[in-house]
Amino acid sequence: MKFDISYIIDALPRLFEGALITLQVAILGFCLSLILATTITIARTSLNSKIFNTIIAFYISFIRGTPLLVQIFLIYYVLPVFGLNLGPFSSGIIAITLNSAAFVTEILRGGLASVPNGQFEAAKSLGVSGVALWRKIILPQTFIASIPPLVNEFTMVLKATALLSVITVVELMRVSQQIYSANYHPVEVLSATFVIYFLMCFVVSRSSAILENKLKVKRA
Repeated sequence: MKFDISYIIDALPRLFEGALITLQVAILGFCLSLILATTITIARTSLNSKIFNTIIAFYISFIRGTPLLVQIFLIYYVLPVFGLNLGPFSSGIIAITLNSAAFVTEILRGGLASVPNGQFEAAKSLGVSGVALWRKIILPQTFIASIPPLVNEFTMVLKATALLSVITVVELMRVSQQIYSANYHPVEVLSATFVIYFLMCFVVSRSSAILENKLKVKRA
């Protein structure tokens, strides 16, 4: 069977639609994971509770020690047993969020470690504490230090969305499967899918590099 580019041209409109869903899932899941991980990081530092830290350590170990595909199946098939019928899209978002939050929590912990302890002491001596301390002083420095690994995590999330095709989320991978199941030309369709995934990840990586350079200039 010869490679026929016409099948790629015919598939592109639907593949772009699937790519938009992929971006929506990735951005929403990553933003929610960033919020959850930030909350965990603040609570870890502020509470300094052994019980809380043990629970978080178990959560992170569980997420990092099990495949994302298994986690997706757990969310999609187990939650309905307890009366939570969320549907494929919502289940996918929850799975992506919980998975990514475990990795983002560790990334932020590393970023927080780069913030000098003197920042906390200086802020408290000026009467800055609580929410203002984190929002204005600590978190901005933590996020700036964490940009490279956070961008890497986002690209991992972007690629991981392909696994949601197994629970019928109609993202890029699912759309490509539907197309080549109908036209029997998987090579052409998957080649186009590969290029679209690559371009999305490439744009994210390049954008982060530009952002890093701008931040370095401002800090200098």
